[in-house]
Amino acid sequence: MIRKIQNQFTIGDVARMAGIDSRVLRTWEERGEIPEARRNGSNHRVYSFDEARSIVRLSAGDQHRRIAIVNQKGGVGKTTTTFSLAGALAARGRKVLAIDLDPQANLSASLGIELEDQDSSIEDVFVNDDFAAADAVRTTRFPGLYCLPARPRLAGVEIKIFDAFLRETILDRKLTPLHDEYDFILIDCPPNLSLVTVNALVSCQEALVPIEAQTYSIKAISDLTNTVALIRSRLDRGIALRFLPTKIDGRMKVAGEILDAIRGGLKNRVLPSIRTDANLVRCPMLRAPAAFAFPASKGARDYDRIAALLVQEQGPPAVDA
Repeated sequence: MIRKIQNQFTIGDVARMAGIDSRVLRTWEERGEIPEARRNGSNHRVYSFDEARSIVRLSAGDQHRRIAIVNQKGGVGKTTTTFSLAGALAARGRKVLAIDLDPQANLSASLGIELEDQDSSIEDVFVNDDFAAADAVRTTRFPGLYCLPARPRLAGVEIKIFDAFLRETILDRKLTPLHDEYDFILIDCPPNLSLVTVNALVSCQEALVPIEAQTYSIKAISDLTNTVALIRSRLDRGIALRFLPTKIDGRMKVAGEILDAIRGGLKNRVLPSIRTDANLVRCPMLRAPAAFAFPASKGARDYDRIAALLVQEQGPPAVDA
């Protein structure tokens, strides 16, 4: 059962989001630095999400990060990572935009976005010069979490933009007006190194690569690393590249051996692992990220650990990290 989705946050909730002692909030209230908490029906002192976010930003400073979730190998957990990490960041009081660049539109469906024929989507952002990306953004039922959805016809967008001027930078130009609106923009890329994927990489400061502990993952890492290097050199875009091991089953010895090899080769660019968890498979059916559907599960805790790391960093890592 999905836990009740909060639209009000107690002083304790906000203190945890901001990583500070609740007494600090009272001091800030007394100084007039933050709005005074209201009383709800249970006589608890509460803040709205926007108030909570402003307190988080006062504590942690502004964060405006753009992260492409990318791997040309399918089935490694790109959509699950985008979906789960977006939920974990929103649960920590951040304003998050999840962008669906996969024609399968699984991220959009997982967030409960159902598009009618006349509704706009990410395809309009690519093919219509006069279309503003903000006009396709949809709210979700989770405070702080928004979605720029896709639909199956996105599969034909490559042909439509093939002859476009500066075609690799279309998404970057369209997303620029949104940079200051969101703390995090997460982009779920299609399972290939297509023109759409290149657009996503060019528009981001960093790329997060979900990888499975399998031999085939090594080849995918090499191909993606070469693509990022080309973008850096030819388009002069600095993209920090990091790797997220997913679907890790600690009972399998070979998985641990491959994971050790990946960490040995990539060193500090490898993030803490995401363990296998059936609850992560159930979340899309419930149309709720693990942070809201199964907050105590292994998957929710693992993705919250990644969210905590990103929040604490205060910005993207060095490009050559």
